[in-house]
Amino acid sequence: MVLFPAFLKLQGRPLLIVGGGAIAEQKLDGMIEAEALITLVAPQITPAIREIARAGSIQWIAREFRRSDLNRTFLVIAATGNPRVNEEIFREADRRNILCNAVDEPERCHFYYGSVVRRGDLQIAISTNGKSPALAQRLRKEFETLIDGTYAEWLEWLGRVRTLYINRRVQREQRVRALHHLASRPVFERYRQREVSHHG
Repeated sequence: MVLFPAFLKLQGRPLLIVGGGAIAEQKLDGMIEAEALITLVAPQITPAIREIARAGSIQWIAREFRRSDLNRTFLVIAATGNPRVNEEIFREADRRNILCNAVDEPERCHFYYGSVVRRGDLQIAISTNGKSPALAQRLRKEFETLIDGTYAEWLEWLGRVRTLYINRRVQREQRVRALHHLASRPVFERYRQREVSHHG
């Protein structure tokens, strides 16, 4: 099966996490950063999740999963550690056409989490189609050494230049040619050297 790569806009969308252990805890940061509306269902939760709930970043429902928890949910993460419960969540989500990821159970996933390298608005996601998360993690570490924080600053600059070209109504062909040049390796290296000299 060929996976379709995509980055989701989750701001304001209702998301459900079932499970309150360390795995569920790991999934929360990205969802909170994406400004999703998160409900977590679990009878027990880790101290860290408890603090997140107290801060109001998520809604915690202290009980076992019910099928009605999927009402009006856009996406669900099954992180219970119980294959039987994860299977129930996946089947019900599948029946309702709700995206589901049962952690560490590829056969019960509509999507996988990629290993992500993030530098500001620059994100590079790596997927092995669930075959080797270990390889994806190794590649992520290699990319992290290749792509430093300068890329985040450079991307902000590229974004401002692109907006300037659009606002000045530069002809599309000329604009595309110029922006591709500005995104080239030689221009990046000159930008990096300028930043090093400036901070030095």
